[in-house]
Amino acid sequence: MKGDFSRISFDRRNHFSQVLMQQGRVTLDADPNEQSAILLHYLRTLARDLIGPYGGPADALGFGLAVAANPNRLLIGAGRYYVGGILCESEGCDYAVQPDYHPQPPDAKNKCPGDALLQQLRQPDEDLRFWLYLDVWERHISWIEDGHIREVALNGPDTCTRAKVVWQVRALELRNLRERLQEQRDRLQKLYEAGGSKDPALKARIDALDAALAELDVDPGAALPCAAPLAGLEGLSDAWLAARLDSAEGPGNPCEIAPDAAFRGAENQLYRVEIHQGGDGDTATFKWSRDNGSQATPWLGSEGDWLLVATSRDFALHDWVEITDESDDLDSRPGLFVQVAEVAPGRLRITAPDGGLPDPAALKLPKLRRWNQRDAGDVRLRDGAVPVQESTGGKDNWIPLENGVQIRFAAGGSYRSGDYWLIPARVATGDIEWPHLPGGGTPQLQPPHGVQHHYAPLGWLGYGPDENGANSFQLSDCRCDLWPINSCARRLLANGAAPGRDAVPGRGAVGKVAGGKRRPAPKPPQE
Repeated sequence: MKGDFSRISFDRRNHFSQVLMQQGRVTLDADPNEQSAILLHYLRTLARDLIGPYGGPADALGFGLAVAANPNRLLIGAGRYYVGGILCESEGCDYAVQPDYHPQPPDAKNKCPGDALLQQLRQPDEDLRFWLYLDVWERHISWIEDGHIREVALNGPDTCTRAKVVWQVRALELRNLRERLQEQRDRLQKLYEAGGSKDPALKARIDALDAALAELDVDPGAALPCAAPLAGLEGLSDAWLAARLDSAEGPGNPCEIAPDAAFRGAENQLYRVEIHQGGDGDTATFKWSRDNGSQATPWLGSEGDWLLVATSRDFALHDWVEITDESDDLDSRPGLFVQVAEVAPGRLRITAPDGGLPDPAALKLPKLRRWNQRDAGDVRLRDGAVPVQESTGGKDNWIPLENGVQIRFAAGGSYRSGDYWLIPARVATGDIEWPHLPGGGTPQLQPPHGVQHHYAPLGWLGYGPDENGANSFQLSDCRCDLWPINSCARRLLANGAAPGRDAVPGRGAVGKVAGGKRRPAPKPPQE
């Protein structure tokens, strides 16, 4: 959420049920935002407890899969589905052209294989099987991403922003899936053996990956499990960060905060530390902003080294700005960093990178976002971002941001582009808001505050002989039915009185390649 917020105050551990307004009091943005977060937490937790990790209504079960021929296309059915308690709604679409995901098509001219599933649809291979799943997360939407948010009757001022549920149907080929699970298992095993405490939670994750690999180790043509691949998908990056304040001279004990440590900024800030380039501790980088990364502007065009922008008011000499567009945001890809060399009204002159700049006319909703990292002291930027330097060998490696704020990363992390942490800093207290271990002396390591991803299996797709011996695409269905509590509604559904239960034909059609036989028509639970 890269909005101009004072802070994000919701914490489920507080167990608050309401935010109660009082007369004559100052109102901050954090109060109504927390009320919305409380309500969403209750609704989604209730849905998750009742439905389970994923499921959809039997009379409007969405995201059914079917292959249409001439040319071969994978169709995604209309309807509803709940993932992690979050409602996902589909109007029906093509896998290649989803509302918030456009996989790269194969390009033989430029020798680009593109998306593996699209390549399979174009040139079927009997040796390949694909696991299809839903990736669900929330995206922050400002007027830059959706101009309809602004009220034209008031000359379009920037008011509230929005949070949008994004769903993406993605595919993983079986062999790549096994490799991914094995790499993750090996990384966790190395981390487990390196730690003297033998963390039981880490061991449980390793055991889950071992079980998933065993379930996926099947003969060609055998049935494949729906849920086993979920063990390799993480809702948040496996990365941990702590924040603290340091005095100008620095503390004597690296595990303690100096008595004179204080936030030395002149204004209240909401620091955002966000992973830029993902990977392990050797390859990952991060960027940071003192205003939650909220300073952004549309990129309108170029004139040589000058970038034409909607407003240059929030940019200054030597700022690092990140160029991104819609595809970067939806694919969780880092943008391109350039540095500001001169500022003029509606224009920014930048130091162009070696590879040059992309053509803004070829991008969808391109924008520039300001970040605040700089070369300073021992910090040296890599392509405009700060290299992640983990704490290793029992030594805490604190990385300075500014005004006494410091951060450190735990060893053995696996970082994903876009995951972030928020650090509110307050002038009145001279402190930052960050949890500490019992005793109050040591800052506590925290997982990313977001972006939280939720996953659900949809099915397996393969290619091979059908019941008549002719080669065709075979689909298995991994979706779960949610039947109404009302007994009359259950009887109506069982008698076929709800023709709209599947917008895409072929539900339950399972061929030899995908494993199993055609699943019989579902029956409602016993009354």
